[in-house]
Amino acid sequence: MPGNHRLGAMLRELRTSRNLTLAAVARQAGCAESLVSYVENGQRQLQPWLAEALDAFYGTGGAITALVPVSNFGQDDRAHTVPHTGPACGPVLADAANDVLVVRLPKGGATMPVSRRELLAGLSIGALGGALADRVDHMLGRLDLGDDAAGDALAEFERAFAGFSTMARSLPPARLIDGMISQVALLDRLRRRAPASRRGAYAIMQARYAESLSWLCEEASDVTSALYWVDRAAQWAAAARWEPMVGYTFVRRSMLVINFTGDRLRAVDAAAPVLDMPELSWVRGLAAKETAKGYALAGQGDASARVLDEAMRLLAQPSRDDEVRLGQRSVVGDDLYAVYQTTCDIYLGLGTDVIDALQPRLDGLARSSPRTATISRAKLAHAYANAGQPADAVRLAWETLDAHDQVGSHSALSEVRRTSHVLRQWKVRADVRGEISDLAHRLSS
Repeated sequence: MPGNHRLGAMLRELRTSRNLTLAAVARQAGCAESLVSYVENGQRQLQPWLAEALDAFYGTGGAITALVPVSNFGQDDRAHTVPHTGPACGPVLADAANDVLVVRLPKGGATMPVSRRELLAGLSIGALGGALADRVDHMLGRLDLGDDAAGDALAEFERAFAGFSTMARSLPPARLIDGMISQVALLDRLRRRAPASRRGAYAIMQARYAESLSWLCEEASDVTSALYWVDRAAQWAAAARWEPMVGYTFVRRSMLVINFTGDRLRAVDAAAPVLDMPELSWVRGLAAKETAKGYALAGQGDASARVLDEAMRLLAQPSRDDEVRLGQRSVVGDDLYAVYQTTCDIYLGLGTDVIDALQPRLDGLARSSPRTATISRAKLAHAYANAGQPADAVRLAWETLDAHDQVGSHSALSEVRRTSHVLRQWKVRADVRGEISDLAHRLSS
């Protein structure tokens, strides 16, 4: 049976980014070199035993195993499933799409189906309760959570988080969301069993997973779930007194306003509370950046430029140690300014300078993150439309939509919709009229 090409490509990226050969991976995994090659090329399905071996070798903390479809687990694997006969969760190892989420311990541990609604409701009120909590505790068994063991378990979650982050660059969000929710459920119960000295660190880890889940749900075009996880990130960060994450959740709400409603000044209002947190330079910089985007979308160029300059000043300052683990650090220095500046310029209707800044960066972005490259390609299409080059704009917009079908990116889709709006003025040109209409039809469908 064929495998999954996107999953295979991600595994190939993990291998090549570490400068490893197929032979080296196969030797460590205890399998034939051809099998690793077949899986990476999408010609074979990834089996649980190989996923666990790759997790151990790459240090991804169970993130690869979480991507293996439950149907791939054979009878031996199913024997480790925690039994359940209650009505809420349906049959053991049922399809997770039908309100069933499979919680799976890493390294060949037990698997357990739980009701997605029951789990999310429990997390939202701050506690998994009743039978669900009992079942998760039973799954965890007699796990020793002394201080050292609690630290080791936390390190495993850290490795899994890094693995999920790597995979998010190229895999559709829907492939990752359930696996990350499973990690949050385990963290929630382990936090309650850990020594008091470790509980704050567990809450911080939960907040990091929740913020990442909010972004994945946003990219999957699910604003309701994105807001749910933003709230959970704020909840757990507040419990751990992690002020930077509490502030960053306001930035995330501003991002969601821009991407889902286009309400420019409401996006400015959403980020405003962070600007009154003088001790958080990095987070204030991100809030100022979102404020600049909101003003740009509203056509207020002077206000946008003023706030963007303030954002760059703040982002150039040394950040607090507890700000380091927040997102958006993949681009730094002059490149950071260029990305933010061009986004605001695009929203202000500019084009030529943006093209000169973005076009040379596309190839490098594609090598490091297909998702980021897809979003940047959409912005470049918007810039070409602003510059009066509709043929190039339509070409890049189609390339973005094709890439969106592979990686899934609501952010890119939002940019293409803005591009389509600008392209309407060029429908009078016979050479692009049909392409513009076809693009609008695909977006509407």
